[in-house]
Amino acid sequence: MSVPYSPGTNPDTGIAKRSRFSRRVSVLFLILGLILSTIAIQVYRVVGDFVDASHWVAQSMDVRQQIILTLASLHDAEASQRAYLISLDAERLADYAATVPRIIDHSAKLQLLVADNPEQTQNAERLEALLDARLASIRHVLDEFAGGGIDAARASKQMMRSRADDLQIDRVGQRMLRYEEALQAARQKHTAAQALRTRMMTIGAILFSILMLGGALVLVLREQRHRLASMQEARSANRDLLRSLSDSQRLGQSLRELAELGEMLQGCRDIDEAARGLAISLPRLLPSSSGSVHLINASQNLIQAIAHWGSGSQHLATLFAPDDCWALRRGHAYPLAGSAPAFICKHLQSAVEEHPEQVHLCLPMIAQGEILGVVSVTSGHGIDSTERSNIIAASESISMALANLKLQETLRMQSLRDPLTGLFNRRYLEASFEREIQRAERRNIPLSVLMLDVDHFKQFNDTFGHDAGDALLAHLGTLLSKIVRSEDVSCRYGGEEFTILMPEADIELAQSRAEEICAAVRNMDVLHRNLSLGKVTISIGVATWGEHGRTPEELLRNADNALYMAKNSGRDQVKLAEILHPRSDPRKPTSSASVSRFSQKKLG
Repeated sequence: MSVPYSPGTNPDTGIAKRSRFSRRVSVLFLILGLILSTIAIQVYRVVGDFVDASHWVAQSMDVRQQIILTLASLHDAEASQRAYLISLDAERLADYAATVPRIIDHSAKLQLLVADNPEQTQNAERLEALLDARLASIRHVLDEFAGGGIDAARASKQMMRSRADDLQIDRVGQRMLRYEEALQAARQKHTAAQALRTRMMTIGAILFSILMLGGALVLVLREQRHRLASMQEARSANRDLLRSLSDSQRLGQSLRELAELGEMLQGCRDIDEAARGLAISLPRLLPSSSGSVHLINASQNLIQAIAHWGSGSQHLATLFAPDDCWALRRGHAYPLAGSAPAFICKHLQSAVEEHPEQVHLCLPMIAQGEILGVVSVTSGHGIDSTERSNIIAASESISMALANLKLQETLRMQSLRDPLTGLFNRRYLEASFEREIQRAERRNIPLSVLMLDVDHFKQFNDTFGHDAGDALLAHLGTLLSKIVRSEDVSCRYGGEEFTILMPEADIELAQSRAEEICAAVRNMDVLHRNLSLGKVTISIGVATWGEHGRTPEELLRNADNALYMAKNSGRDQVKLAEILHPRSDPRKPTSSASVSRFSQKKLG
């Protein structure tokens, strides 16, 4: 439409005004398009950065896993070598031979993973050289043992240097782990800074766009009504652009949540801590869904929930058999994308009956070929492709993290347990002793210690062989694990000697428990190769904190003296240590020094 002519109105002026209006509107929308395009490009770059960050997080996890596996395999090889030198068991030598290729394989994989990092490549090559030297040292000791027996093996220089070599290997491994952690932290810092810049740019651009749209609207209202249709089309196009921007922001948010989930799982120390973190992180990643994370038990016969999120998770089963889930049976997500489930998982039966309109998805958690559990997700509005991708990515991150935590827990338990008896080792005893003595002093409660020794153990070895002696010690370790209290600490002190630390047990209770242990061992029948080893007895020395010493060294020494008193008195009996300090009220200090320490603690 043209501007109506009226007296005093110059048509050329109207045309010039419309031309200026068109230029202004064109310039405004051109600027707006450039701004939105710039935002879209920046968002695309940020999304790429987040994708790269996710890739580097996964690679860092792989590098750390290969380092841990390399060190663990080396420790397995050393353990197999020592077990063979002690027991002459050919199976231990076979275990050693089977472990060596794994060490080489893990080392090779580690070098491939860090090939793009010169410093880590140098560390990996250094680690490989140390591993080769250590394996050569182990082989040399085995050769010395084969040629000259255990004495020759012990006298070899390689045996003497083994501890120093292990420490050097561990230092290189720990240096590589620290480097990966620092590298990941730097990448995360860069990603966070990039996200902040993008967020500020987006907010500023949106505000500026709104101002520009307002100005354009004022110009449009000043013009004739035929311009309104064109303006509405422009606003519709702008809404589409904003919707696209919002979609990009949601995608970026999902990637950030996935990166934060991986970072949180990497920082967890055990599975319980990871479960608590999942209950917090998964609702942010999957806000419109609910579900549970289930973990399979050690016996591989039960699946138990460790984390829940969302309002619909209360209808999901918390304990069920692996065969109750079709995803675990088939080894992949169930149902497949775009298909309806042919069967309903048994553990979802109650949820389906309660809300038949909801959609369910089960994803098996598999890491390194091992099934760890399943992630069950429920949604009332359906699961689109984007949400399904987020669920799959989260499941993969959770699987890898739980596998690493289980491996770390296994290595931690191996460092605290005696492999023959299953009891705690001497290192754990020393740490527990200091802690329990401090607790006894702080709370004024009793603490007792038992020293046990198998009577005539050398005769068992001489008569039936060292394998029979090992079987006897393993049987005794199982018996002690069953008969002691849950709060007691049972340890293999060395050889055929055992120590039991009994918190909150006075001398009478400790002596009574020692008599029960003697009777249980007396009734024990140990079979080795279908041959009974005959009657087994033990002698026990008992000492209690306060009366027989106030330090771990005093208590162990006096309990050991009482043990030898039992040996000299005919064995198969319990003896109390000689009293060093008179018994007193545990609620009162026994000396001025203890009063001073107690006063200092109160004042501190």
